[in-house]
Amino acid sequence: MIKLYSPRDLAELALIESILEGENIPYFIHNNHFGSLEVGPQIDIYNKKTIMVNEEYEERAKELISDFIKTTREETGRIPAYSFFDKLRIILETLFFVWVIPGRHGKWLNNEKEET
Repeated sequence: MIKLYSPRDLAELALIESILEGENIPYFIHNNHFGSLEVGPQIDIYNKKTIMVNEEYEERAKELISDFIKTTREETGRIPAYSFFDKLRIILETLFFVWVIPGRHGKWLNNEKEET
């Protein structure tokens, strides 16, 4: 299977699914259920949803998806971009995600306090 597209949100995913089903193109959504949790930063292989298709349907699926994306961007009048609050959320989630990663952080802090 070949990676076709990673949708921005669940609404876009639902629309693309309906397009592929309408054309009888078999597809698979990587991280369909686990990716729904949307916790922390969106990492491609870890929790970001990705639509995948068989090689024999790749060209037709790409054509349909590109038409959908082009039409969507023309209707909105702009290329989707992150807002200030989206960027702030990404930074805060990344900082918090790193902060809660288990490790030797506590032992390192305790050893430093004892030595001083």
